[in-house]
Amino acid sequence: LIVRHPMQSRCGHRYCSSCRDELLSMQQPIRCQSCLTEGMSQDESIVNLAAMFDDKAAIREMKKIPVKCINAGCQWKGTFEDFSMTHELDCDKKLVDCSKCGAEVSQARLASHLTKQCPKRSVTCPHCKEEMFAEQREKHLQISCPNLPVQCHKCTKQIPRSEVKTHKDEECPHRIVECPVPDCNTKLPLDQFPNHFMKTPQSTQKHLLYLFSKTMQLEKTIAQLEAETAGIVGGASGGATDSSELNHPGGTSGDRDYQAAEAGESTLAAEDRQKLKLHEDLMAVLHGEILRCIKQLEALYTQFEREGRNVKDVQRKIDNLEKSIVTFQGKLQEIVDKQNVPDLRRPSAAFSQDPKDYGVLTESPDGTAIWRIDSFTQVRRAACNGSQPFISSPSFFTGPCGYKLRIRFYADGDGTAKGKAFSAFIQLHKGPHDDLLPWPFTGKVYFIIVDIKDFREHKVVSFSALPDQPAFQKPQGDNMASGCLEFVNLKEFSNGLDKYLANDAVYIKIYISLPETVNIRLQSLDPKIIINLGR
Repeated sequence: LIVRHPMQSRCGHRYCSSCRDELLSMQQPIRCQSCLTEGMSQDESIVNLAAMFDDKAAIREMKKIPVKCINAGCQWKGTFEDFSMTHELDCDKKLVDCSKCGAEVSQARLASHLTKQCPKRSVTCPHCKEEMFAEQREKHLQISCPNLPVQCHKCTKQIPRSEVKTHKDEECPHRIVECPVPDCNTKLPLDQFPNHFMKTPQSTQKHLLYLFSKTMQLEKTIAQLEAETAGIVGGASGGATDSSELNHPGGTSGDRDYQAAEAGESTLAAEDRQKLKLHEDLMAVLHGEILRCIKQLEALYTQFEREGRNVKDVQRKIDNLEKSIVTFQGKLQEIVDKQNVPDLRRPSAAFSQDPKDYGVLTESPDGTAIWRIDSFTQVRRAACNGSQPFISSPSFFTGPCGYKLRIRFYADGDGTAKGKAFSAFIQLHKGPHDDLLPWPFTGKVYFIIVDIKDFREHKVVSFSALPDQPAFQKPQGDNMASGCLEFVNLKEFSNGLDKYLANDAVYIKIYISLPETVNIRLQSLDPKIIINLGR
């Protein structure tokens, strides 16, 4: 049975740290069940949870236990140390909860699930452009989308759903209408009416007589309207004629003069009617144009008022922000003056020089090194303002007669991780033992940012060297750097600042795991082994 981070009680029995933490929340005394099984009394079996300590021997044993991945479909096998430090977090088959629908999916399929399969993903209707959940799209298309093309079952024309009723009642050429002829009572599609009129000689005669009577009625109506218009205009001109006759007493009232006057009046009335009709048409057009312009002016005025209010709101916010900035700058200057610390708004002169060999590095012969980065606040600030994007550790070796390399660290990230996470790389450079070593470099590199407070929540990432990359070939000087773009997320680091930052220093541990063939080759240079082989 594997115990994660085993701890030992005073009675000698082991508990995992998470179980110990859960027991601490209980109020009643906790009794060791193993002690009770062994026959100890109730009082003797009480566990002092606060006195528990890390069982380091058990921890070392657990790290060496061979295990296989518990995730279904994953064939990974290795030691429990490798599983807990790297594979457990990175396994593609690990099930995680979808942040939108809550479904369990593997890490490898999570991105595809979020974009293609999640019922809670956001989609847009292709017809009305309304946004909705993917699970609502089918119902929206079947019931409520106003712009969904619907086929008219009579004329087969595709029309938007919201216009179906208007199309059926007023536009469809195959809509059913009733013949207007009295006593016909025939209902048929509109496009079949010509055939209906010519169905029989009697039917044709009946329908033509109806049309003739309707035409005559329209002509009479038009004549009446023209007579009314002529009466209005003629009344005005008749008044002028009467006054003319009164001014000329010598005028005659014979038939010839009367007919000439009547002809002149009718000619004048026809001309006036034509002019009146023209003026009426012009006035109707002008009236419609004036109404349209009035509506546009009202809409523009409404928009102008709305934009004016928005501008005032934005200006008020800008004024408040400017006041807040001035206040903040004043307070910041007071703090700088009181504490006599460098102005945080200016780049530090400490990083205007060569970034190599920064900090203190301690190495060991097993391929492990710890790098202490001092003045980390200044390092981070210089990376953010661009004055010094990265720093490099002092050079170290992977072991006796080993590879020579250094760490390159970007405190504000590099490439796509810029502003999101720390970036960490290794850079091989020419060493004194390169001719004794196999090339290209094929080791596995582990980066660890140390939890200085509790020594429990270390952040670990790893990568394996790719033999075909130039960064891992035999160096002639300094090779290009290669490693992990996303070492530690900046938000996670900020949330755990008290864990990873002490006295303005950060500790980064690096472990180089070399292939067994390389280790055997280097061990063959050990004098003890050479002497034993000679004997």
